Amino acid sequence: MEELRRENEGAYKFLKDIQPKHWSRSHFTCRSLCDMLLNNVCEIFNSKLVDGRDKPVITCLEYVRQYLMKRIVTVQKVINKSAGTLTPTSTRFFEMTKKAANRYNVTWNGGDGFQVMDAFLDKQVVDLRTKTCTCQKWELTGLPCKHAVACLWDMAENSEKVGDPEDWVNPVYKLETWREVYSFKVEPITGSVSWPNSECPTKLYLLITKNK
Repeated sequence: MEELRRENEGAYKFLKDIQPKHWSRSHFTCRSLCDMLLNNVCEIFNSKLVDGRDKPVITCLEYVRQYLMKRIVTVQKVINKSAGTLTPTSTRFFEMTKKAANRYNVTWNGGDGFQVMDAFLDKQVVDLRTKTCTCQKWELTGLPCKHAVACLWDMAENSEKVGDPEDWVNPVYKLETWREVYSFKVEPITGSVSWPNSECPTKLYLLITKNK
């Protein structure tokens, strides 16, 4: 924050009035297993519904229902073509993590603790029992960080049965979990012509407005 203050006083004052948990990864909760600073997922979904938002309520809901029907099928096709333990996106990110783990040296304390350091003096402490690292990335995302991967490889080289690094990834990133999430279906329905008339006594009348 002090560095930001020297660079931009206005930005410093703006962020100072906002709780860090809303904008700084160092204060994010680990409950969501996500380190995203943006709400891109919501924005993408919202952009798909633009054409239905100005319709009457029933028409808008029908637009959403049909979109979800097609969306689920589209994702299921991707899942059926995917291989491995993790989802395709998780696999891509985790491969980058494993590549970065190659440059670390590990010192084991004989228990669950490890000291991990690279040539640039990046030194962190990993605890495999609690699945934590002082860099906090493992707890925050649910994906073992590069320091943790280096520890797992070190244990494997010392004949410890730790399995593959992918076995230590949180289930939310597993391909099987993704398959289960999209196993539910949105059922097709007939057109409004065949719908029964509502017996609700309440009637909605067109709101008449006057221009000022």
